[in-house]
Amino acid sequence: MGGGGPLADGGEALQARIDESGFGPFQLLMLLLTGGIMFAEGAEMLVMGSITTLLHDHWELNAIVRGTMVSVVFVGFSCGNLVSGMIGDVRGRKASILLAYTLIGGFGMLTSTAWSPAVMVALRFFVGVGCGVGFPSVYSLIPEVCPTHMRGIISAIMIGFMPGGELFAAFLVYWIDPNLEQTTEHCELGYDAGQWIEGYTRCSWRSLCLYSALPAFVFFTLALLGLRESPHFLMARGRTEEAEKVLNQIDSWNHWPSPAPKKEPLKPKEDAGKSGKAEATNDDPGAFAVLSSPKYFMTTAFMCIAHFVKDFSVFGLAYVFPQYFAGSGKHTVAHHLIVTALLAIPGVAIAVAVMRTSWIGHITAMRTAAGLTSLMALGMLEASPEALAVPCAYALKFVSLVFFIVTVIYTAEVFPSKYRNTSVGYCTAVGRVGSISAPLLFELSMDWSDGSFDFFLTLVASFMGFIAVAAGFALSIETKGKALATDVEDYGSTKGA
Repeated sequence: MGGGGPLADGGEALQARIDESGFGPFQLLMLLLTGGIMFAEGAEMLVMGSITTLLHDHWELNAIVRGTMVSVVFVGFSCGNLVSGMIGDVRGRKASILLAYTLIGGFGMLTSTAWSPAVMVALRFFVGVGCGVGFPSVYSLIPEVCPTHMRGIISAIMIGFMPGGELFAAFLVYWIDPNLEQTTEHCELGYDAGQWIEGYTRCSWRSLCLYSALPAFVFFTLALLGLRESPHFLMARGRTEEAEKVLNQIDSWNHWPSPAPKKEPLKPKEDAGKSGKAEATNDDPGAFAVLSSPKYFMTTAFMCIAHFVKDFSVFGLAYVFPQYFAGSGKHTVAHHLIVTALLAIPGVAIAVAVMRTSWIGHITAMRTAAGLTSLMALGMLEASPEALAVPCAYALKFVSLVFFIVTVIYTAEVFPSKYRNTSVGYCTAVGRVGSISAPLLFELSMDWSDGSFDFFLTLVASFMGFIAVAAGFALSIETKGKALATDVEDYGSTKGA
C-alpha cells in the first residue's frame, strides 16, 4: 500500500494521466462490468411488476399487499444507497459492486421459492438493498476511470443497460407466459417421488423470478475476475502505488498490442511523509459535514429534490405505462412490455448525443430535459387533443430517461472523489421516496378519479417544471469538461481536462 496523502494538485495530475491514456478496451470492460448492475436491476423490476397479477391469483392478495410488493423494493433501494456510501468510500467501489451482484442474484433467485406473501416481501426488500448498494458505486466508478471527454457518454451508455435488462425480462415473459396467466392453486414447492410436482412446472411466476436473477451471477463472475478499483478512490485514500498500478493497466490495455508509453509516476504531497495518511484521516470532516457545508449545501439539497423527481417520474411511469397502453387489446402483455422497453433506446441515444456536444452543459441539459418531460406529460392529459396522447406518451418515455441520465451524471461528477460514493448514495436514497410514493399515489388517484390518469400526469408535469426553472438558480457549478475533484479544495478545475 502506498503511503502519503492526496495529490498536491488535487485530481488534476490524475485526470491528466487518464486523459492521456485515452479511451479503449479498459473502459469498455469497466462499462460492461458496471452496466451489469443496471441490467440486473432492470430485469428484476420489470419481472416484479409483471407478476403482481399472478401473485394476486395465487395468494388472493389485497391492493395494499400488492402495492407493498412493488414499493418494498424501493425501500430496499434507499437503505442500500446509504450502505453503499459507507462501503464504497471506505472499502472501495469494487467491493460495493460485488456485494450488489451477490444480493441481487441471491435474493432474486430465492424469490422463486417464496411460500407466502410475507416471505416474498422480505426477499424483495433485500433485492432492493442489492440494487441500492450497487448504484452509487457504478455511478462513481465510471467517471473515475474515463477520460474527461468520454465521462458523460460512457455514463449514459451504462445507464442504458437498465432498459436492456427490461428488454431481457420482457422476452422472458414472452417465452414463459405471454399473457401472465399460468398459475394454479396447486403451485407449491415440493417433491413427489423425487420430482417436482406438476403444478410447480406450470407456475410461471416462479420461473420468471428464477431466470431474471441469472444475469447477476454472470456479471458477478466477470466482475470478480476483471473489475478494477477506481484510481480516484485509491488516490483519495493515499494508496498511491495501487493507483499507479491501475493507471499502468489502463495504459497497457488501451495501447495494446503496442507497448504503453512511459509516464512520470504520480506523486503524493511532498510534506505528507509517512504520517500524511493519518493526518488526513484525523482532519477529515466526514462526508455529511462536507455535504452540509456552505460550498455544497445548495447543490446537495437541490440534487436530492432532482433525484426525487427523477425516480417519481421514471419509475412511476414504468408502473403506469403498461396500464396506459393496455387499452388497445390487440397484442399480448409481453408485446406491450417489449415495446415499452424499446422506447428507452432513443432516450439513451439522445443522452449520448448531448454528452458529445461541448456547448451544452450538464445543467442546461438537465433543465431542457425536465422542461420537455413536463410538456409531454401535459400532452397526455384528457384536456389535450386525443391525437397527441400516444405520441406524447412515447416521447415522455425517452425524454424522462434523458433527464434520469443527466441527473445521475451531474451528481456523480459534482462531488469530490473522497466523498463521491456517499454523496451519490445520499442523494439517490432521498430520491427513492419518489419511486416509493409514485405507485401508491397513482393507485389512489385512479380510485379518486374513476380511472383518470390526469392527477399523476399533472404531478409529473409540475415536478419537472419546477426542476426546469429552479435548476438555473440552485446549481452554479458546471462539471462538463472539468477534472474531477479529488478533495474539497480542488473542486471544478479545468486543468488536466
